[in-house]
Amino acid sequence: MKKYKKWWITIGIIFILSVIGYVYWFAIPKHTANKAVDNYLAEQKIKSNQIETRVIKKDWKMGGYLTKIVFNDDSKLKYEYSYDERIDLPYHIFVDAYKDGSGQTEGEMKHPPLQEQLEEVNKSK
Repeated sequence: MKKYKKWWITIGIIFILSVIGYVYWFAIPKHTANKAVDNYLAEQKIKSNQIETRVIKKDWKMGGYLTKIVFNDDSKLKYEYSYDERIDLPYHIFVDAYKDGSGQTEGEMKHPPLQEQLEEVNKSK
């Protein structure tokens, strides 16, 4: 039994480090992104009962997290809330809306982005 004691200790350490790594690189950032989207929706004065579907995924191409939301009162559009700490916008979120794969302007959205994002987009044009 003493022969395998080192192996069990090694396996235990690897397991513990794996759990810590998962929590640090995935669970905490996902929770932070979810909270940021909740705060952004509150700033837009959107209540949770207005949301039909909400899916959050890791954005492997751009980094950060992508939350896709479909609202009850605007079910033809799919809103994408992109959370990335590197974005210098309120709550580190950039909002886009898509209808049949085509991007929509803020005039075509029932729930447009916050004014700070619109100003930033207009500056860069």
